[in-house]
Amino acid sequence: MHRSSLSLVLVLSLSIVISSCSGSGQMTQQPGSSQAKEVQKYPGWYPNQTVVNSDTAMYAYATAIAGDSAAAVEKAVAWAKSELKSKVSDKLENLRSEALVEYGSESGLDESRFMIALRRADKAVGYLVETGRTEVKTVEGYDSYRSFAEITVPKDQLVERIGKRLSGYEKEWNAMKDSKAFKNF
Repeated sequence: MHRSSLSLVLVLSLSIVISSCSGSGQMTQQPGSSQAKEVQKYPGWYPNQTVVNSDTAMYAYATAIAGDSAAAVEKAVAWAKSELKSKVSDKLENLRSEALVEYGSESGLDESRFMIALRRADKAVGYLVETGRTEVKTVEGYDSYRSFAEITVPKDQLVERIGKRLSGYEKEWNAMKDSKAFKNF
């Protein structure tokens, strides 16, 4: 009897511990929580995406930390420029692939020399970048600054500049621009 009572007490104790551990906890973030503070550190104009594509322009956003505010802004702008170049390069390759499906290999879109030239077309971005909004905040507890930057590239100028870079491949570039897929550029 003593053994069965001890077993019963042990089972009840374990069930109480298990049920208390599996109870519902508070799942919402309180305004003073660390995650809410982290969100508030970003300016209202700073989006969740690194690159935003509109009808007329492409925008890139980045943040950086440095020992002085000017260096922090410079780093953020450079990082945003790098993100935008990467996005343009990926976008052009996707458009080339879709245009190749649409027009076939007689369009020249699958020629290796054109593909190499197209991969270098992202260099057109650097000449057209305009710095938009920037903001600098001090990093609490450290001797550094965190900056936020927005850069912009007008799409019509970008397409024109890429066309100039691909001047030896007018047939292929025109096939890409005339494709249905290019409407999404």
